[in-house]
Amino acid sequence: MFWWIGEGPRRAGRVELGDHALSLAATTPETELDRIQFVDVGDVSVERGLLHVGRRGEPTLHIGSLDAPGALNELAERLSRSSGVLR
Repeated sequence: MFWWIGEGPRRAGRVELGDHALSLAATTPETELDRIQFVDVGDVSVERGLLHVGRRGEPTLHIGSLDAPGALNELAERLSRSSGVLR
């Protein structure tokens, strides 16, 4: 999967849902880990093949997948349930 936060650089790597956060583990160009706490999620939507995660007081997270576009809908559904946000 790939993602970017706000106007930041595009990263690629693993996206995983934990018990309290969404983890973004970048593998290129350098190893980097971001965590988005569920309590910070304001809204979740899928538009034009991208998952958009609005965050309270923080830039929006955008996630895409070239290999499995259906995975974005599943991720959006699971993230919505975990964070208590309605889609």
